Amino acid sequence: MTSTLETIHDASLAILKNTGMIFHAPEAVDILHKKGCIVEGNRVFFPENVLMDLISSAPESFTLFARNPAFSIEIGTGTPTYSVGYGCPSIIERDGTKRNANFDDYLNFVKLIQGIDNLRINGGIPAQPNDIDMETCSLLMVATALLYSDKCIMAQPGSRQQVEEMFNLAALTSGGMTQMRKEPRIITLINTLTPLQMDAHAVDTLMVHAENGQPIVICSGFMQGTTAPMTMAGSMALGNAETLAGVALTQAIRPGTPVVMAINGSPANMRTGALDIGSPAHAIEVKCCAALSKKYGIPCRCGGTSTDAKSVTAQAGYEAMMTMQTSMESGVDLIIHSAGILNSYAAMSYEKFMLDLEIISKLEYIAAGIPINDKTLALGVIDTVGPGGQYLTHMHTMENCRIEPWQSPIESLVKQESNEGDNDFLIRNLKANVDKRIAAYERPVLPEETVTYIKNFLREKGVPEQDIKRLN
Repeated sequence: MTSTLETIHDASLAILKNTGMIFHAPEAVDILHKKGCIVEGNRVFFPENVLMDLISSAPESFTLFARNPAFSIEIGTGTPTYSVGYGCPSIIERDGTKRNANFDDYLNFVKLIQGIDNLRINGGIPAQPNDIDMETCSLLMVATALLYSDKCIMAQPGSRQQVEEMFNLAALTSGGMTQMRKEPRIITLINTLTPLQMDAHAVDTLMVHAENGQPIVICSGFMQGTTAPMTMAGSMALGNAETLAGVALTQAIRPGTPVVMAINGSPANMRTGALDIGSPAHAIEVKCCAALSKKYGIPCRCGGTSTDAKSVTAQAGYEAMMTMQTSMESGVDLIIHSAGILNSYAAMSYEKFMLDLEIISKLEYIAAGIPINDKTLALGVIDTVGPGGQYLTHMHTMENCRIEPWQSPIESLVKQESNEGDNDFLIRNLKANVDKRIAAYERPVLPEETVTYIKNFLREKGVPEQDIKRLN
């Protein structure tokens, strides 16, 4: 792997030096030019020494602070932080039908995330509502996450004005902007415009985050054969170059800005042109991204429970397990698309959401290994039972049977004799678990005056009153 990494690294440096990258924002071009990059119009060429000097100031890890300190997280330690599916305009129902996502879906996922311990980041775009005003949608979604959750917050990219408004909104629950700059509260994902471009909104988002010391995830989501070379090596070199250019820009603006590098590419299916995130090539790219990030000393994001399946089927299960296991074994720091994704990132599913939590639970159990101590070795129990004895009725079994073996997060998995098929039984239990968790949701306490400030802020920024009323 070392020689592979070095070759991809060298190729990425050659791309940035000889081919360059376009930034559709004059401010970004000027900043990089002043740092020693070569500029031709909006195309920036990175000399190796300039690039490596810039990215060297990116921190190896950073803390993302939550309103509830118990949910604050350290990103960059090799222990994964999970964030659910992102950017989905549709919902796939339990019977396989697809519909547009709405605000109630977004709110449901915010409530589900709040109630699940190992999901520490809320907000983002698990479901893109189609029934609220698109101009103010991002602001309303961030407000929803702030009001209904006390975990770390993921926001959305946008214009400079939109991102600054989201920051000012978050500051209402963070002790003001000065305190928020000391304790980063908002993380956002931007994507490069492959091949070798970054659009104006992505640059705006990156710049506002860097100026205010808030972490930013910079992702190359290339498609082999369409937006990147068909070969995996060429695609990884291209994706790595794009990501490094973004990291360099953050550090040129403000050295030490928390940043996460992400190469989350997949092949394009040459028969259909569709993205193929269930391919084993995607899993290999996850391993490579994680290894490259360790080489540079920068936290990484990639992987998830990716699948091209269009409903909760065996395909959805084995593809999701493949990529998530690779992500966890590779030491990925931030795993977006950890729960709920179907149909090549195009849709979320409540049932798949619960199934993916089961996958994560199993993999965490495997990763923990065998707990070794006097109690778990149970030598005294073994001696007492002796050859030919039995452990079923021994008190040691009674004391440990609900602790030691892995327990499914999905309840009622014991199937009674019936004509119901195994998959129908599974889907029904997954749906029942979703309903139970949403019903058990408890809204975190937030001072009433803060709630009022948030709603008034939304009114000032033009969010329609009918949308604000949905934040009951």
